[in-house]
Amino acid sequence: MTYHQKSLHDAHPARPIGYHVDAAAENLFFTVYRCWMAGYATGDVACWDIAWEALCREMPVENAKPLFGAFHHFVRTLRQSAVDEVAWRPAACRALCRDECLILAMADAAQRDARPQLATAAAHLLRGAEAEGAVVALTALAQAFARLGLFITPVSPGAFDMMIRMGTEPGAR
Repeated sequence: MTYHQKSLHDAHPARPIGYHVDAAAENLFFTVYRCWMAGYATGDVACWDIAWEALCREMPVENAKPLFGAFHHFVRTLRQSAVDEVAWRPAACRALCRDECLILAMADAAQRDARPQLATAAAHLLRGAEAEGAVVALTALAQAFARLGLFITPVSPGAFDMMIRMGTEPGAR
């Protein structure tokens, strides 16, 4: 099964918070996102080549191109908007860190037009920095995913509350 054939209803409801490897859309999202973050962190453009190859393995080039550009815009805007460095894990990691969980909640909210969740997650991720640019870029990316049939599994209210509470503990990132 390819990513563009996966639907919102295919997600396993008992998946732990922050565990994305078995969720097709989330797996692709975080593989590409992490490659973009690694490229910026290391200055190695090969990371972005890996992101491109991940997209092209799962969809036709004409679908991969706009997603690649949307990821670039989101990651660049996110990094420029953040007061502190945004945490991320290596591409092969099966679980998400707290900041990635907040990005997941933002992507879910953007696809469902759940503006309060989107604003709350962005505020906690960016810790008081101006979030509008990152929210606009993430919304464009999430909508591009949805147009290709890639839907982020909805984050339950309880899981979202837990993500927010995790950010109030020292060393939560």
